[in-house]
Amino acid sequence: MRSGVRNRQDAFGYRPDIDGLRAFAVLAVVLYHAGIPWMPGGFVGVDVFFVISGYVITRGLLREAAGGGITVAGFYARRVRRILPALLATLVVTSLAAWWLLLPPQLEDYARSATAASLSVSNLYFWRSSGYFDAAALYRPLLHTWSLSVEEQFYLVLPVSLLVILRLRLRPLWLPFAAAAALSFGLSLYAGRYAPTANFYLLPTRAWELLVGTLLAMAPRPARGTAPVVAEAAGLAGLAAILAPALLYGETTPFPGAGALPPCLGAALLIRLGEAPGRRAAATCLLAAAPLVAVGLISYSAYLVHWPLIVLSRIALMRPFTAPEIAALVAATLLLGALSYRFVEQPFRHPPERSPRPSRAPAHRPVLAAGLAASLAMAGLGWAGAASGGWPSRFPDFRVRPVPGTETWNHRTCFLFADQTWQAWDPAACTRTAGKDGLALLWGDSFAAHYVPGLIRHADRLPGNLVQYTAAGCRPTLGVSSHVVPHCRAFNENALALIRRHGIRDVVLAARWGAQRDHVLPDLRETVARVAALGARVHVIGQSPEFPLDPAFLAYRQRHDPPETAGLWHPAIDPGLNDGLRAAVAGLATFIDPLALLCGQAACAYARGDTFLFADTGHFSTAGAEAAVERFLAGGLFGHAVPQPTAMGSAP
Repeated sequence: MRSGVRNRQDAFGYRPDIDGLRAFAVLAVVLYHAGIPWMPGGFVGVDVFFVISGYVITRGLLREAAGGGITVAGFYARRVRRILPALLATLVVTSLAAWWLLLPPQLEDYARSATAASLSVSNLYFWRSSGYFDAAALYRPLLHTWSLSVEEQFYLVLPVSLLVILRLRLRPLWLPFAAAAALSFGLSLYAGRYAPTANFYLLPTRAWELLVGTLLAMAPRPARGTAPVVAEAAGLAGLAAILAPALLYGETTPFPGAGALPPCLGAALLIRLGEAPGRRAAATCLLAAAPLVAVGLISYSAYLVHWPLIVLSRIALMRPFTAPEIAALVAATLLLGALSYRFVEQPFRHPPERSPRPSRAPAHRPVLAAGLAASLAMAGLGWAGAASGGWPSRFPDFRVRPVPGTETWNHRTCFLFADQTWQAWDPAACTRTAGKDGLALLWGDSFAAHYVPGLIRHADRLPGNLVQYTAAGCRPTLGVSSHVVPHCRAFNENALALIRRHGIRDVVLAARWGAQRDHVLPDLRETVARVAALGARVHVIGQSPEFPLDPAFLAYRQRHDPPETAGLWHPAIDPGLNDGLRAAVAGLATFIDPLALLCGQAACAYARGDTFLFADTGHFSTAGAEAAVERFLAGGLFGHAVPQPTAMGSAP
């Protein structure tokens, strides 16, 4: 069983450059989640972590195999010591803050995710609960634990697989793992098109990233140093393969799949470069620098605490962060990470030496038993919180009431989901009004669909019968590519055929325009020009108000406010966005600015008395849609504008 691994025994030692690489990974993730605009692809730091984990874990198993044999119980005991204390400490502290801060519906979702995180299945939980209308990801404090669950599930498979392959004396050792990596990568490419949410969250489509590290650990160590010029070029290439995606990727980048190749291969190249004997390349020296190593050492704890800190701060403030607050959050993440490393990670990983036991196996049993008991206890608390509905007795005067709105969208017929193609759209069922000559097409995503109740309510003022053509997450711009909605490009291209085939005279474009703003403006102008070339009149509705929390939570926070301010809140929208959209379509389309028509100078109305104008953080309720469309029609949506002296929330 030792054959094939003995010659690697001298290759195992502490690698400060790997800790430096961990620092790169965690800083990319933290800066991205904190909202640093020049780090839109910082999420690739997770993929770098996967490669590092696969390498380090496999290297440790190979060392154990070379030293006498893999002890599965010992491996899991070490994993328990390494992972569980800091994770459970973070869950306990976060749960205390959540108990104090989160209202019942928020706490109920949090409690379910805490149970899943305790049992290492949070990736499955967020995959199953990531529907289009679920709680916004920005307000789920444990969302980041999905990546930990992926790693922990990988740890269940790797040691057993390696042990079996070694005992069967299969050679070459790396071949089964290479085959598994190829299969996983192929599955990721397929799922990226047909099951993007599963592709993001699940182990089968992420395993290849960890297996890149596994294969790297199995490769023979370089016998001699690389030529200096080659080493320096390789180091720059490795750094660029990580930094370029972090700086250039964004929400519309297809990911993972092929998009994850550059950061994963870049991480592997840097790790491999650090293995070479002799003179170290500049990239390796950079990664081994003391400040980066210090951050790398605390990277696990920093990763654990950063997202709960950001999310709970966002909920407490109920507004976007300022630049000084972002800096404070990053600093607090590093400080809390250092404290967790010093007082939680280290004591459990390196407990005081005790008298030797007669055998190794019994020494692992208390660790495994304690880890299982602690995990089950935390999971039980989470289950209790979910079963209670988020312990509503904490806020006895809080009530959740249903807000009508989305039920009029004709889900899966006129409002398509990510798993549907445009062929699922039904032209007869999606002609929503009758009695007019001609057709008016509403084209866009959910931020177009939320106007349907209002357009139906004011059907007599429309220039034609309303045709609803909407799809979740699909912005109405030609050429758009979305890994979340794989069929979006074809859906939008079909809109042109629809306009041409039915001779549609008026086309209304509406969407959540805020994401990927730099790509929106040129794409929108080209789309409007192509629609106008078909002879249709084009009307563009700009970005509508979005709020930091659901109206029910805002109303609860304002329950003691005077009537003149209750029901009003600052929108979480860049005020210059609609100005850019207006300029992009100037001369080609009518433009409606919802922020100007519906909001005052400082705030927008989310409620009028006891009536909510929004069903969630950004989608109009039925009442809100009716009021908004009335404003838009009066403001010139299909004709001449009529002066409107008051904002929506002030209307009688």
